[in-house]
Amino acid sequence: MSNTLPVCRARWGDIPEIVDLVVGPFAESAVGAWLVPEGRRRRDVLAAVIRVWTEHALLFGEAYLLQDHSAAAVWLHRYGPVPPPKGYGERLAVACGDYLDRFLHLDDVLRAHRPADPHNHLAFFSVAPVPHRTRRAATLLATSNARMGHALLPTYAEATTSAELDLYTRHGYVPHEPFSLPGGTTTYPMWRFPGQRKPGRRSSARARHPDQPVRTRPLNERSIRVILDTSAMLAFANGSLAVGEAIAAVADEGCLFGLPVACLAEASRSGADLTRLDLLVNHPAAAVLTVDPFNWRALAVSCRETGQLDTAAALLAAADHDCAILSAHT
Repeated sequence: MSNTLPVCRARWGDIPEIVDLVVGPFAESAVGAWLVPEGRRRRDVLAAVIRVWTEHALLFGEAYLLQDHSAAAVWLHRYGPVPPPKGYGERLAVACGDYLDRFLHLDDVLRAHRPADPHNHLAFFSVAPVPHRTRRAATLLATSNARMGHALLPTYAEATTSAELDLYTRHGYVPHEPFSLPGGTTTYPMWRFPGQRKPGRRSSARARHPDQPVRTRPLNERSIRVILDTSAMLAFANGSLAVGEAIAAVADEGCLFGLPVACLAEASRSGADLTRLDLLVNHPAAAVLTVDPFNWRALAVSCRETGQLDTAAALLAAADHDCAILSAHT
């Protein structure tokens, strides 16, 4: 067996396998039993809810798998307020039926203890019961921690078992005051700061408190890879998986996607959900672009040719940054 188990970025087609990995131990846990007391329905109900949040994470976060798909880590980028999944109430009601109130109560408990400061949240972490399980878990956690560290933001996880508590502690997470989940499970909220500690090493740095500010990487250190036009912004606001996948790929490459102000204004005028537009603007890989006043003639020419100011602004931005335009129409 090789010393390193390859880790790959999860895509939309991997969602069913991620759900299968996560639902098994969740269905056997005290929280899972409390959420769905009816044993024969438990796995199906939990799988439906896990799928909703995994899809959401691939839009507003990222997920990683060991290459053989024996372990999964699902992260949410909580850099600001993250709205619930599109149609969450209706989807949850369909999935949970009579147990809806229990899932809503669990959401409330977790939200009450979750930190408000910008961070990356390890929402799901699961390893299949296969040989070398401990090493698989360590490889996946170390790799995804490193990826999260690129934003120079803390990471947050909730340990509900002694094995999770030990694993996270060995990878630099510091436990804070525990709280109880419905069903009686003791949960440890855990924080890890970039560079705080690496597996197998002691850190001389003192652990910071979650309220301490952290620095983010300047946008001008990264190049703009693609420009979103108005149609792409509207599609994103409507929950487009294709646009979410595209911007996730750009962020994964350490690049930026550009948002021309004129396109943002037109998307808002066209009735786009402002909360979703704010989420797009506040994405760590987003660069909001204005027109250089000295380029007004080029903008005027492009506007005459296209007949639309927002389209002209997107074309000019793409030319300025030598990149492509992402449109929902192509």
